[in-house]
Amino acid sequence: MDISHFITINLICIAVIIIWFMVKNQENDIKVDHASITCIFLALWIIVAGVFNVHFLVYRPPTFPDITVERLMFLFIIFILIAGLFTGKVNLRTNITIELIMGIFVTICIISMMRTGFLPISPEFVSPWFVFITGYFFPFIMFVFAKSFVLNEKDIMFILHGLFYFGIYLSITAFFEFADLRQFVFPGYINDPQISSLHLERARGPFLNSAFNGVAILIGFICGLHLLQKKEGLTGFFHKLGLLLFFPAVFCTLTRSVYLGLIITLLIFLRWYKTSFPKWKLISLPIVVVLIFGIINYPRLLSEDRRKGGVVQVVEIDIRFALLERSYFLFAERPLTGVGMAQFIPSSTLAYRGPVPYVAEVAGTQFQHNHLLGVATELGIFGILTYLAIVIIIMRRMVQLSGKLPETGVMGNNFRITVFAIWSVYLTNNLFVEPSNNLFINAVPFIFAGVMDGLYTRSLQTGLAAQHQLRIKTAHA
Repeated sequence: MDISHFITINLICIAVIIIWFMVKNQENDIKVDHASITCIFLALWIIVAGVFNVHFLVYRPPTFPDITVERLMFLFIIFILIAGLFTGKVNLRTNITIELIMGIFVTICIISMMRTGFLPISPEFVSPWFVFITGYFFPFIMFVFAKSFVLNEKDIMFILHGLFYFGIYLSITAFFEFADLRQFVFPGYINDPQISSLHLERARGPFLNSAFNGVAILIGFICGLHLLQKKEGLTGFFHKLGLLLFFPAVFCTLTRSVYLGLIITLLIFLRWYKTSFPKWKLISLPIVVVLIFGIINYPRLLSEDRRKGGVVQVVEIDIRFALLERSYFLFAERPLTGVGMAQFIPSSTLAYRGPVPYVAEVAGTQFQHNHLLGVATELGIFGILTYLAIVIIIMRRMVQLSGKLPETGVMGNNFRITVFAIWSVYLTNNLFVEPSNNLFINAVPFIFAGVMDGLYTRSLQTGLAAQHQLRIKTAHA
């Protein structure tokens, strides 16, 4: 363990100890004028899950799972949830439709692993248990946690600020990676080609993947846009300067799905986000800069060289079509049960006996590169329908909250649009990558979904209470 590891782990341990004592002394009151300690801990865990992963620091005791900083902190989150069940803070009786469907999906995953195995059949393949935990189980737990503990505007603002500042860190790091100033890149494992190839020299960040790095940058950008309503004067000026960092950072990822995510984000905010001033003023300068940059670099944008910013590289498109065709054949073999959790790669290379798709040899043992098709291929019809039901109900919650939230404020109607933008970027990116092995990318959208479902639950309770009071007044009249 070098000095940077030692200092980081000690700082995190001190923070956890401080939070632990503050949690014990904090009153159970949602009307506090500051962020709750549990939400501060949640924001800290989000950052740790994104940066301080197994490549940063890991302890591997014999016969036990790997121990990392993020996993130790997650145990503390589990403890808070269990304590909340006994104190009534966690309510699993009212409006639990999404939780029930999540439980069904978890059951489908476990049955699938019981059938095909919890461990990888070969060291070079990903572990089904790892995919299950990082892709679904832990994000579902964070949904319940956020629904129960993220209750007021101060809580939301703390999480939004955490993600915004994290996005600024990713944006600065992206520039250092792209400009080959790797002596300034932290943590150092980002520069290690032995851990993972440098991915066509794209800015891949602590996720070691440019697509995931781009999604995290866009999430920080979206949070920063929503926080802009609270920024005035000199603070607002520096906040806007910080937002401008995200545009070159998106380019530094050299990833088309991230470019598309930025366009979708801008369109959503232009169409639905309500402001007291013309929205075009907010993003007109960045759009003009992007257009000028596009005109100047028009020949480069049409280049097949991704390092030059080209977007017409066709090799990766051929690989994805090969993987899609292979998914079709595997799904056709077992449409009901699927080939098994995290079995797409071994099924493709070992058990696959269908026609060989075009450039399949180039695709090799890559991930599926389409999350929804991956779920259908590995978990069958029941798995994909259950997962789609979760996504659809989450989206429906955002619609149902229309008119139930105040028009202004961080937790007002614009918050629905912010969460919708985050989920749109997440789902769009998932059409081009397989995100199940990245905890941060999966957890953050489900945390915001939990907050939305919590708002909806409390709106129902408020409505029922109002109806009860009306009945009492009518009876007395």
